[in-house]
Amino acid sequence: MKILNTINEDYHMHSINWSDGMCTVDEIVQYVGWIWMKKIAITDHSQVEQDKDGFVRKTWRSHKNRWKNIYNDVEVVFGVEWDLLDEEWNCCLDIQWKESDFCILSCHNEVYEWDYKNITQAYINAIHKNHKKINLMWHICSKFTSKYLDLDVLAKVLNQYQIPIELNCYYLHKERTDCEKLNKLIHLVEAWVYVNSDMHVLNDLNFRLAGFNYLKKQWLIWS
Repeated sequence: MKILNTINEDYHMHSINWSDGMCTVDEIVQYVGWIWMKKIAITDHSQVEQDKDGFVRKTWRSHKNRWKNIYNDVEVVFGVEWDLLDEEWNCCLDIQWKESDFCILSCHNEVYEWDYKNITQAYINAIHKNHKKINLMWHICSKFTSKYLDLDVLAKVLNQYQIPIELNCYYLHKERTDCEKLNKLIHLVEAWVYVNSDMHVLNDLNFRLAGFNYLKKQWLIWS
């Protein structure tokens, strides 16, 4: 198995600037520098998710182009957590009509309004259409959709396009993960996994070590 990030990297974080995080980009960057992280991706929610939940716009997305890390040497990437919209290929890819070079394909129950029994095909259609843009797949085995997933079929498509999956440490900590299906999926995919916090508050970063330890306990990684 290949983990695509170390304990010093996290590729799923949310800020108050463009999403439902509790901290600003600057606060996040200062804190992750203090705990010796090296690289992060701030992947705020797509515009459709923000509109559904009534998020108030705090700043313009275009301001990220002016932002610089003046605090430390942490590499910062700005991404978007996409939303699967329906059973076709449709996804919301943007924040304030701005797309990103780093993209997570996700599904949220307040946004995806079609029959969950068709969630496998919905993922597959979205992957076929957008695979060149997708950097990783969200916590696919969350409990609210896991019972409808055909992991054998989904894994074939992920392997076809070499798309990694995510172990979401917050969902694991809150027992929102179907661990049986997660273990099966990890064995079916070609062993590319990101261990991410899904950070909304700084304390969420404390759960990351538990994600790496989980993989060790399952004999999926050795060190």
